[in-house]
Amino acid sequence: MTFLAPWFLLAVAAGIIPVLLHMIHRRRAKEAPFPTLRFLRASVEKTRRRRRVQDLLLMALRVAAIVLLAVGLARPTVTGLASLWGAGSRSAMVVVLDNSASMAAVDDDQSRIEIARAAVAQILDQLDEGDQAAFLLTGGPAAAEPIRLERSQENIRQRLAQCRASHEGADLMAKISQARELLAQTDAANKQIYVVTDMQARSWNAAAAMADDAPDDATPANAPVIVVDCHASPKPNVAVGRVRLTSALPIAGLPARASVELRNASSIAQQRHVELFVDGVKQAASPAIDLPPGGRARHDFLFAFRESGLHRGEARLVGSDGLALDDRQWFAATVDRRLPVAVVCGRRHEIAYLDDAFYLRQALASGQSKRSPIQVDVIDAAQLADLTFANYRVIFCVNLPAAGDQTAQRLAQYVAEGGNVVWICGDQVDPNAYNRMNAAAGGALLPGRLLESRSATDRPDRDSWNVAFLDKSHPALGELCEPASLFESILVYRHISLDASQTPSARVLARLDDGECLMAERAVGRGRTLLLGAGCQIDQTNLPLRPIFLPMILRLTHDLAGTSQDARELQCGAPLILPQNEKPSGAAGVEIERPSGERIRLGAAGGSSDGVDSAPSGSHINTNETNQHEPADSSTLRYADTHEPGVYVVRSLGPGKSEPMPVAVNLDADESDPRVTTLDEIVQLLAGAPVLLADNPNDLTEVFQRLREGRSLWEPFLSIVLLLLIFDTLLSNQIAPKTRAFTVHRSEAD
Repeated sequence: MTFLAPWFLLAVAAGIIPVLLHMIHRRRAKEAPFPTLRFLRASVEKTRRRRRVQDLLLMALRVAAIVLLAVGLARPTVTGLASLWGAGSRSAMVVVLDNSASMAAVDDDQSRIEIARAAVAQILDQLDEGDQAAFLLTGGPAAAEPIRLERSQENIRQRLAQCRASHEGADLMAKISQARELLAQTDAANKQIYVVTDMQARSWNAAAAMADDAPDDATPANAPVIVVDCHASPKPNVAVGRVRLTSALPIAGLPARASVELRNASSIAQQRHVELFVDGVKQAASPAIDLPPGGRARHDFLFAFRESGLHRGEARLVGSDGLALDDRQWFAATVDRRLPVAVVCGRRHEIAYLDDAFYLRQALASGQSKRSPIQVDVIDAAQLADLTFANYRVIFCVNLPAAGDQTAQRLAQYVAEGGNVVWICGDQVDPNAYNRMNAAAGGALLPGRLLESRSATDRPDRDSWNVAFLDKSHPALGELCEPASLFESILVYRHISLDASQTPSARVLARLDDGECLMAERAVGRGRTLLLGAGCQIDQTNLPLRPIFLPMILRLTHDLAGTSQDARELQCGAPLILPQNEKPSGAAGVEIERPSGERIRLGAAGGSSDGVDSAPSGSHINTNETNQHEPADSSTLRYADTHEPGVYVVRSLGPGKSEPMPVAVNLDADESDPRVTTLDEIVQLLAGAPVLLADNPNDLTEVFQRLREGRSLWEPFLSIVLLLLIFDTLLSNQIAPKTRAFTVHRSEAD
């Protein structure tokens, strides 16, 4: 604590005046013999002691009032918020500027980021020659050089002038921790952290509490944190949420559906239109969509991809609102991918429709039109052992005897490396032999243990089973569950029961009306294995004759082959990480095409064993250059410069042809959340550090004054003095002697 007018402290000496007055005006009772009233002596002594205590209390109140008044006139201030910026003392500050997407919101015809930049300029103007400063942004590409405390403001002001709102969220707690680490490196007398933000709640809650990252003795945890609030009254805002793309088949010309979610981030009802673009061409526009306050709505667009290949799509709001950055959402799709499929038949017949795989081949052939990518090879069971599995994305094994151990092991390796095997049962499938085959392959070929072959003709109470359950959450089966009659009309006369309950990662896709599993799948490594307990002949089930059969076979085939239109999705700023099992093949690395069209090559000759290196955040490499940075772990590919929203395309640079992999990078959906945090919540997060809130970013003069002079305690002192005087008055009235009239009566004896 310091005093801005210390000479008034001399008035503290006036506190002795009540003591002197108390001593001078002490009442002394005159002694007079009064024998007839001697029995009152004890009462008088008791009253005297009580009066002495009351007089001392009254004196103490008056002394305290005079002393506190003198101290208050000396203008006491608390300097715990900051050390005084005294003459000759050096200062160090770190300015954290929140440039998350929400800072692009417009409040009162001015964006928050513009207000924030002006506030940072005011802060920098307070620095004197020799003071140190550092400037931290919460989002965007990393700085070209490591951030450090600098005595020159030139670089900081240049970065400030170029600062724009990013498409990312903010982690303010992490930035405050980084600021403390920077301040720990200097011995400046005055250390401060400024956080210029719009107080959005998700920016403060993005990190764990500081208790999990408690600073050590070398970290200036007590450096004051000055929070500059740039939040005002936001304009109404609607955000575009996730776009889900679905279609019967990923084939050009066939209908596709894009479901667009809209969210009203304001407290008033709104009505908006949204448009759908594919490859820069508008496909459709919605009617007016009503959005209740704080509510959501969804609109479905029906369209068709006109050509095969990779497509970039975008859902875009019509008109402007409080935050332009959340008015767009990107998606990507690849249609007409080449899809080689092998159908291995257990038994061929002179009459075509009596072949075990006849109906399956017909279903796949319906997808073999000129527009379809499906290419089917029909193979005899005897050729399975010599088949090159890697040439096919999906292998259908239809009513085959159990494969030998060597073939089973090769199939298991094929699945683990990304292949897919579909087992379709029949009268040649021996459950015990299949279980032994699965055991020889390490348990990786079947989604469960085969139990027994069941026939409805052996049951006196029924002649068939009905399908009673179809997994509606499965991407290939979801749209085939309504109406329920699509699958409930399937009759099964013979099937092999399957126990998938004991198999890790197994998923039951269909059940019969008695609860038995009819179809299940299991993920193994990068691939999957699926089993249908019934055959594809009409003597075992009527499934091949039902309308659901064709779309189910095609959907399952495309789903197993991984040809869904939904691209990999990321939030802006999140690194693109591809594990080894998802990395494009090729020894020369990969090429990443950014939304702007710029192409980045990762992986240099002589780098990691697989030719793929990691790119550090913010690195930009020309198309004709290779990445010369230290190679990353050879098991992953990592690219961190995803600060620009849009569609990124990953392509292999190795020999051979591989499919490009699109990645849709979008704004963090939580950036549209208008909820803000309070000063009390920030104080709790920054436990142990002084916190000062500046709620007028346009004029920080009062804040700077408080940091130099501290917080004035004149008002609290004056309030205490007034309370003491009031209490003094009440106490004086309570103990003042009261005059009472009395009459003395003489007795007849006197």
